[in-house]
Amino acid sequence: MTEPEHGHVILYSYLWAREFDRGEDSGRKARPTCVMVIVAGKDGRTRPLLFPITSKAPGPDRRCVEVPETEAKRAKLYTPAWVIVDEFNVDDLTTSWALESTVPVGQFTRRFMAKVAAEAAAAIRAKNIRSIPRQ
Repeated sequence: MTEPEHGHVILYSYLWAREFDRGEDSGRKARPTCVMVIVAGKDGRTRPLLFPITSKAPGPDRRCVEVPETEAKRAKLYTPAWVIVDEFNVDDLTTSWALESTVPVGQFTRRFMAKVAAEAAAAIRAKNIRSIPRQ
């Protein structure tokens, strides 16, 4: 994959925090995953944060953003769908073996991504977020 773009929806073998905690090192299936590109660290490099998208209604203890129907169409998703924002994978998509395809399936708008970012920031402030390293 070339450099991922903010808002891309990709098929990615997402590793859930609960699987990581059990010692697993690969996701069980490729799922739609939302790419949020951020600038992190003193080196100024961009890093993609990969947030899972699910069609199963998250429990009340999960932080998530429901995907509106118009955004779902742009991203080639079925509704209902939610972006989970209380955990994410960190991976280099230019070399990742967990990437199912180098072509994004769709893309969210900047406006919707601002909602995802705001909810992820709230999870960070509440210290209710998990980062799962890949590779």
